[in-house]
Amino acid sequence: MRILFAVICCAFLVSCGGDDNGDGDQGVICPEIALAGFEVRVTNDGSGAPLSGVTITARESNTFEEVLSEVSTSPGTYQGVIEREGSYVLIVELTGFQTVITETITVGRLDDGCDTLDTQELSFALSEL
Repeated sequence: MRILFAVICCAFLVSCGGDDNGDGDQGVICPEIALAGFEVRVTNDGSGAPLSGVTITARESNTFEEVLSEVSTSPGTYQGVIEREGSYVLIVELTGFQTVITETITVGRLDDGCDTLDTQELSFALSEL
């Protein structure tokens, strides 16, 4: 049994030692998930409570528009623009609250050997009208 265990461990170690993607960046482990360009937290300015049902639109010039989705496990947190670089204006809207329109926010890539999307983490506290 010990010999079988040793053989399996050796096979595992040998299989992990190669550079399967051929890019030469040994030791860099890249995520295999799609990342959001934006993660936005929206709260009530008066109470600090998270706000659900907010519409957040990411607009890139006149060519691309996406509504960010609320994260089901985290009320008041919205994500969107999945694996897409660009320069965006965000429009944050909820009936009965002020509308926020941002300046242009750029989503780029990290220089991390994986070309990982650089998620922009933002927070907005909306005031009631």
